[in-house]
Amino acid sequence: MMRMLKMELTVSGQYLRQLAFSILFMAVCFTVGMGSTSMLPGIIFMMGMFSLSNSASHYDEQNDWAAFRLTMPVSRRDVVLGRYLFVLAGTLIASLFVSVAACLLSWMGGASLLPEVVANMVRLDADMIQAGVFALAFCSAMGFVTASVSMPVFFKCGQTKATQWLPFIMMFLGVAPLMVGGFMGEEAIMAMQQALSFAETPEGLTSFAMGALIFGVVCYIVSALVSLRVYKARDL
Repeated sequence: MMRMLKMELTVSGQYLRQLAFSILFMAVCFTVGMGSTSMLPGIIFMMGMFSLSNSASHYDEQNDWAAFRLTMPVSRRDVVLGRYLFVLAGTLIASLFVSVAACLLSWMGGASLLPEVVANMVRLDADMIQAGVFALAFCSAMGFVTASVSMPVFFKCGQTKATQWLPFIMMFLGVAPLMVGGFMGEEAIMAMQQALSFAETPEGLTSFAMGALIFGVVCYIVSALVSLRVYKARDL
């Protein structure tokens, strides 16, 4: 698996450098647009999960790399687990880098090392940090779920065919909870309202954030197991 991770880093090296500049540009845009850096780690994590999984699958179809790769001393199990590890590690590093940069800018703003306009924008207080942590939990869950759905499709169909199906799959998953709630009637709506009311309390928000993060991690693990099965049976 570690050999496969090194191969992923080598193949995707140029894209990772391009992604670093993209993250910098997006971070500046989001900071200006929201007037704060507290949400950046969560947003970058959510976007990075899908971006890395999509780009890694794209390289599989260039010059028959996916088939040629299996002639090397790596198994299909190594390919799948290495891909999941690569996507998670790359996203975590990007999110951690943004978090450290946000804290550093906040310290510089507090130390009057930045212009006042910029300092007011990047300075973090306790409430902003708390909101950023909760946003990171929910955005991480969304990133995990998005990658969990897309990666088995990539391993089963390849990147070209997967892009034809994924928009419909994602749309269905987004609408499905609303359809289920509609079929269940008023009791489901009342239960959702109670849940939202509980989420507005500090204890409820913490519980929902931790639950969402745990759900996302479980989805990612289950997704890896599914990908192992579908990629093992795929004829390259």
